[in-house]
Amino acid sequence: MGELAPSPCPLAKLTPMPADPPPLWIDSHAHLTMFEDDEVPAALQRAVEHGVGGVLVPSTGPADLARVLDLAAAWPRRLLAAAGVHPHDASSLDGAVKGRVERALAVHGVVAVGEIGLDYHYMSSPREDQLRALDWQLELAVGAGLPVILHNRESWADLEPRLARHRGVLRGVCHSFTEGPGEAARVTELGLLVGVSGMVTFKGANNIRDMASVLAPAQVLVETDSPYLAPVPHRGRRNEPSYVVQVGERLAELWGVTAAEVAAASTRSFRDLFAVGEGWPGPA
Repeated sequence: MGELAPSPCPLAKLTPMPADPPPLWIDSHAHLTMFEDDEVPAALQRAVEHGVGGVLVPSTGPADLARVLDLAAAWPRRLLAAAGVHPHDASSLDGAVKGRVERALAVHGVVAVGEIGLDYHYMSSPREDQLRALDWQLELAVGAGLPVILHNRESWADLEPRLARHRGVLRGVCHSFTEGPGEAARVTELGLLVGVSGMVTFKGANNIRDMASVLAPAQVLVETDSPYLAPVPHRGRRNEPSYVVQVGERLAELWGVTAAEVAAASTRSFRDLFAVGEGWPGPA
């Protein structure tokens, strides 16, 4: 009896394996209020084309608080907002400004108190004004059950004890963090996340890479801090949300993981911190 001929297997009828979806990035800190109105749509379109689906836009104080709210209202599927007073503007935090910030926290799309903190480099507001503004806004965030977006420059010695005072009840992120590995570990011990910006790509920024290397992907949010700190290879240009991918790719190299894993971890941590579901970001 002869051998049976093999059954034909038409390749054209085979179902192709589904491709992995592209990674979803979220830029956790971009000052889109520093872009002109007619520049924002194009910047967001470029972001989407590079896999950056969402952006969090913090306010810096009275001058841009209304515009932050307007942007979040205009792009609810792409943008979230934070309301707060930056340490540069701490001296402006009078009763009227406090009322504006408190009312802003009730607006749909506002998910955090920020950008707040301390900055002893420029001292645009006196130290005591900065400390008073920070203390009030930390208490405000805890009372509202909202996370904070923290700025720190040459001020860790004053910032750390204030964060420790609220340990267990304060959530948030130390954005574009530039302290050392020990301070970064302390941030995570206090239950906060660490924001890593384009500085991680700078040739001379070994301190940032040393700091980031002690962190796990789940402890980090990627950010641009647009329009500042454009990453390599975009140095010298205005930063924008689409460039957050280069931040994630450099972190992937440091950690020995894929960029998709960095994107997934950062996006998951972002959603958990700011209490947004998997439906955000979504189609414009």
